[in-house]
Amino acid sequence: MFVLSPVRALGLLLTLGLLVGCASTGLGGSGDVQFGFFNPTSTDTDPWVAKVADWQRRERRDRPHTALADAETLRAKRRSALLRVKMGHWEADERLSLAKRITLWTQAVARRHYRFDPPTDAASDPWPTTKDLLDRNGDDCDGLDLIAYELLRQFGFPPDELYRAIVKRKRDGANHMVTLWFERSDDPWVIDATGAVSLRVRHFSALPGWTPTALFNEHDQFTPRRLSELARAAER
Repeated sequence: MFVLSPVRALGLLLTLGLLVGCASTGLGGSGDVQFGFFNPTSTDTDPWVAKVADWQRRERRDRPHTALADAETLRAKRRSALLRVKMGHWEADERLSLAKRITLWTQAVARRHYRFDPPTDAASDPWPTTKDLLDRNGDDCDGLDLIAYELLRQFGFPPDELYRAIVKRKRDGANHMVTLWFERSDDPWVIDATGAVSLRVRHFSALPGWTPTALFNEHDQFTPRRLSELARAAER
């Protein structure tokens, strides 16, 4: 007979609670792992547009204005002289290492600050701003994702490479919120504050069975689409 230790049993129950509480059931998604992430939104086809716009407005209201970092300057280090290339590679390695540490810390903290939110109609479940999350001292995955998102910003990750994303699970249509770090524009790193999608930092292409359905930060929002769909549309 297999018996879990009390610590492992508690961890399993917390993880199951996160999975259940953070997933709202909808229609099934796609197993295709190749996506074009930065496509214009359409209120006719994207059900999240109004909800994302409302969160953006409240997040900008609550967040003190700060100038955006020049990500292009950081990327240019990898295209210039040898010493700059070495520095750029080292910087990239250190940034990925930090992202992994932030993920581990966030997942441990999220278990303590998880607040179960009974499933409701998506439109009637407002996402908290960063200020809301800190004032309430917790939330479900819609808010806990902001722990990782905010820490990455605080540690100097280029803001125009960081986006929040709604992802849908193919087998049951469950929705979940994660942060995507676009070190590469075609295959971002997935940073999951609760571990419902992944306990480790992975490229999105390494997570078959999940489909991105909305992508946004405080200023912009996009509707990811499969590359196969984009190719068919271009042929018309």
